Amino acid sequence: MGMRIRKNVTCLSTDELHDLREALAALYALPASSADGFRVLAGFHGGPPTAYCRHGEPGFLTWHRAYLLAFEDALRKQRCNVTLPFWNWSSGPTTGVPEPCRNPTYVNRSGATVPNPLYAGPKPVGGQTARRATIDTTTFDDLATSAQAAMTAATFSSFSSQIDGAHGGVHVRTGGDMGAIETAGFDSIFYLHHANIDRLWADWQAAHPGPLPAAEAAFDLLPFTRPFTTTWQKGADVESVTALGYAYRRFCLILPPIRLWTEVVLEVPWEIRREMASARLAFQAGRMPATSFEVRAFLDDPKANEASALAGNAALAGTVGVFGHRSVAHAPGPADQCPVCAKLGRTDEHPAVEAGAEALDHGAPEHGGVPHDQGPTAPPPADAGGERFDVELDITAALRAPIRMGADKVSLTLVAVGVTGERVDPATIALDGIELIVE
Repeated sequence: MGMRIRKNVTCLSTDELHDLREALAALYALPASSADGFRVLAGFHGGPPTAYCRHGEPGFLTWHRAYLLAFEDALRKQRCNVTLPFWNWSSGPTTGVPEPCRNPTYVNRSGATVPNPLYAGPKPVGGQTARRATIDTTTFDDLATSAQAAMTAATFSSFSSQIDGAHGGVHVRTGGDMGAIETAGFDSIFYLHHANIDRLWADWQAAHPGPLPAAEAAFDLLPFTRPFTTTWQKGADVESVTALGYAYRRFCLILPPIRLWTEVVLEVPWEIRREMASARLAFQAGRMPATSFEVRAFLDDPKANEASALAGNAALAGTVGVFGHRSVAHAPGPADQCPVCAKLGRTDEHPAVEAGAEALDHGAPEHGGVPHDQGPTAPPPADAGGERFDVELDITAALRAPIRMGADKVSLTLVAVGVTGERVDPATIALDGIELIVE
């Protein structure tokens, strides 16, 4: 399973927003007694029946991280590709809540106008949550300044207390049900707000590596249990977002589809490239390809091809190799018959991967003395290949190279090359997709 990516809610595509809203609406519709229902999950924060949330130390950051993961897991049972987005009130001047959360209705996939689950959630006593009447003109600029100051804290305790104060300010300023512990968890924007707090903590951790304080690491995170046990999770169990299987994407980038052998112009402004932690090309497929090949990434070189120089080429951003997994267990059949023998009317099957010497010598005269393993070969079977694969190529340094300094657009050309240096037809490589991940 690949890493879950949590994005800024304003960066979600139309389809991603539909998925999120549909998953939320499905949670709202589950019976009140359902363990994965919104009524139960939202009640974990401030009740009823029990308020488990923690503020202050220990537990504020660790408990809410476990809570968000449980809520995200429940969403994914409704829509398997959903991850919690974050409300980025902390990176600069902002006014009001994000646009996807502002309107009471939205137009769904079918074109119908329906309630917007990002605007309000169902309360346990009936009715819907509400925010302050002036929320659309409420500013969060000073709270963003406080959050940025917290990022410079030298210790976990200092960071936790500072970010807790800014966090509380957002609750108060959003107002309405978000302004009270008992009802905050029933407003869906609560989870976007806390995803941002969790993101800030993850960024602080990356800049300040080290273990959690002992009291924080040992703190019991009720009511969340370790998988397949009745033992409570502890703070140490949620210390690393990477170990938990998710990461945050900080930048909004709407990029065109990336394909092999096609020049793609990437609009990644220099300001983003200068500040990003990493930029990686991710190649994904449901099964390992049957044959081996490599992909070479060239920047600002639309004419790049299989013959383009590698050594000393400033346009080369990097190369990733894929080791083919043709199935040795595949039984020979018509698809494996040597095409030369087929033309001659021979019925012998082309030897499979582990052919013996006798098979290699068969038909050599008809091949002009060239044995089967050196002559024409049939394509590998369509079902050849191993397990799913996800490989990445880091192109951070190339995107930040001095020759591209200041440029807001960079072109990318991906060249697929086989084991003998030949051009590989992208139609023979069953990739699910190629994505540029900027963090």
